Amino acid sequence: MLLRKNLKHLASNIPNLLSISRLFLVFPLILFLEINRPFYVFILIIIGGLTDYFDGLIARKFNLKTRLGAILDPLSDKVFYLIPMTFLCKNNFIPFWSLSLILFREFIISSLRNSTKDGLPASMLGKFKTFFFFISVITFFTPLKIDLLNNLALIFYWLGFILTFVTLLGYLRIKKNII
Repeated sequence: MLLRKNLKHLASNIPNLLSISRLFLVFPLILFLEINRPFYVFILIIIGGLTDYFDGLIARKFNLKTRLGAILDPLSDKVFYLIPMTFLCKNNFIPFWSLSLILFREFIISSLRNSTKDGLPASMLGKFKTFFFFISVITFFTPLKIDLLNNLALIFYWLGFILTFVTLLGYLRIKKNII
């Protein structure tokens, strides 16, 4: 009976465990970025994207949404795509000013989420923004070195950048109605 209860408790935390695993993947991600191993960066970003997909799918399908998950999932998403973007910025693939504005937006949204009792749920456009940033980072680090892929990576980056501010306006509008 105790084993069954513990297994049920563990299963109810699978989405949170997936989000936490994404945070732990950050350490090898930074290492592989620093020692210039784009193939391993590519693989880790794919794994990170899959954990993001499955933590949300499992949480929704089995009604396992938690307050901790509402904090962990967006945090691990941000950390997981912003670290490679910082590296891309450092190596002049993307402009510093754009990454600075993205970081500024993330700070504002995090502050809004923390100041609202029930949090601020992710919008569909916000999910698209995250998707575009993940695809951009994956495409930048693909092992295939084709100019077209770099151009596609930039297109996905700028689409994510635009949605960064479209969603900021949407969240500000929602927050205004909550107050």
